[in-house]
Amino acid sequence: MILGCVLAGGQSSRFGSDKALAELGGRTLIARAVDALSGWCEHVVVVGREEAPAPTLPDWPRPGMGPLAGIAAALHLARDEDYEAVLTCGVDSAVL
Repeated sequence: MILGCVLAGGQSSRFGSDKALAELGGRTLIARAVDALSGWCEHVVVVGREEAPAPTLPDWPRPGMGPLAGIAAALHLARDEDYEAVLTCGVDSAVL
Protein backbone atom coordinates (compact mmCIF):
# COMPACT_ATOMS: atom_id res chain seq x y z
CA MET A 1 0.00 0.00 0.00
CA ILE A 2 1.13 3.53 -0.79
CA LEU A 3 0.41 6.57 1.40
CA GLY A 4 0.05 9.82 -0.54
CA CYS A 5 1.24 12.99 1.15
CA VAL A 6 0.57 16.55 -0.05
CA LEU A 7 3.14 18.91 1.47
CA ALA A 8 1.21 22.08 2.27
CA GLY A 9 2.86 23.62 5.32
CA GLY A 10 4.61 26.60 3.75
CA GLN A 11 3.93 30.25 4.55
CA SER A 12 3.52 31.32 0.88
CA SER A 13 5.49 34.46 1.75
CA ARG A 14 6.84 35.04 -1.76
CA PHE A 15 3.52 34.08 -3.35
CA GLY A 16 1.66 36.84 -1.51
CA SER A 17 -1.41 34.80 -0.53
CA ASP A 18 -2.24 31.24 0.51
CA LYS A 19 -0.77 29.27 -2.40
CA ALA A 20 -2.77 26.14 -1.60
CA LEU A 21 -6.01 28.03 -2.17
CA ALA A 22 -4.90 29.64 -5.43
CA GLU A 23 -7.04 28.52 -8.34
CA LEU A 24 -5.92 27.12 -11.65
CA GLY A 25 -8.61 26.24 -14.15
CA GLY A 26 -11.31 26.77 -11.51
CA ARG A 27 -9.81 24.34 -8.96
CA THR A 28 -7.52 25.02 -6.01
CA LEU A 29 -3.94 23.81 -6.12
CA ILE A 30 -4.51 21.75 -2.98
CA ALA A 31 -7.51 19.97 -4.52
CA ARG A 32 -5.49 19.25 -7.66
CA ALA A 33 -2.62 17.78 -5.61
CA VAL A 34 -4.95 15.57 -3.54
CA ASP A 35 -6.72 14.33 -6.67
CA ALA A 36 -3.42 13.60 -8.43
CA LEU A 37 -2.13 11.45 -5.57
CA SER A 38 -5.51 9.73 -5.16
CA GLY A 39 -4.98 8.09 -8.54
CA TRP A 40 -1.81 6.38 -7.30
CA CYS A 41 -2.28 5.90 -3.55
CA GLU A 42 -4.66 3.99 -1.31
CA HIS A 43 -4.87 6.90 1.15
CA VAL A 44 -3.92 10.59 0.85
CA VAL A 45 -3.17 13.05 3.66
CA VAL A 46 -2.30 16.74 3.64
CA VAL A 47 0.55 17.72 5.94
CA GLY A 48 1.03 21.14 7.49
CA ARG A 49 -2.56 22.45 7.38
CA GLU A 50 -5.54 22.17 9.68
CA GLU A 51 -8.15 22.19 6.89
CA ALA A 52 -7.92 20.45 3.55
CA PRO A 53 -9.93 18.29 1.12
CA ALA A 54 -8.31 15.21 2.72
CA PRO A 55 -7.32 14.17 6.26
CA THR A 56 -4.58 16.36 7.73
CA LEU A 57 -1.43 15.83 9.79
CA PRO A 58 0.73 18.38 11.59
CA ASP A 59 4.38 18.70 10.60
CA TRP A 60 6.71 16.54 12.71
CA PRO A 61 8.42 17.24 15.04
CA ARG A 62 7.01 20.79 14.82
CA PRO A 63 5.77 23.39 12.32
CA GLY A 64 8.13 25.79 10.62
CA MET A 65 10.80 23.24 9.73
CA GLY A 66 10.10 23.11 6.00
CA PRO A 67 9.10 20.22 3.77
CA LEU A 68 11.24 17.66 5.59
CA ALA A 69 8.93 18.01 8.62
CA GLY A 70 6.00 17.12 6.36
CA ILE A 71 7.82 14.12 4.98
CA ALA A 72 8.76 13.01 8.51
CA ALA A 73 5.11 13.23 9.59
CA ALA A 74 4.05 11.09 6.61
CA LEU A 75 6.78 8.54 7.29
CA HIS A 76 5.66 8.20 10.91
CA LEU A 77 2.06 7.61 9.81
CA ALA A 78 3.20 5.12 7.16
CA ARG A 79 5.22 3.19 9.75
CA ASP A 80 2.36 3.19 12.28
CA GLU A 81 -0.24 2.04 9.75
CA ASP A 82 1.94 -0.44 7.81
CA TYR A 83 2.18 1.36 4.47
CA GLU A 84 4.91 0.05 2.18
CA ALA A 85 5.79 3.42 0.67
CA VAL A 86 5.10 7.15 0.76
CA LEU A 87 4.55 9.24 -2.36
CA THR A 88 4.86 13.00 -1.76
CA CYS A 89 3.74 15.96 -3.81
CA GLY A 90 4.17 19.68 -3.15
CA VAL A 91 0.92 21.62 -3.02
CA ASP A 92 2.20 23.73 -5.91
CA SER A 93 2.82 20.75 -8.21
CA ALA A 94 -0.26 21.45 -10.31
CA VAL A 95 -1.65 18.82 -12.65
CA LEU A 96 -3.79 20.12 -15.48
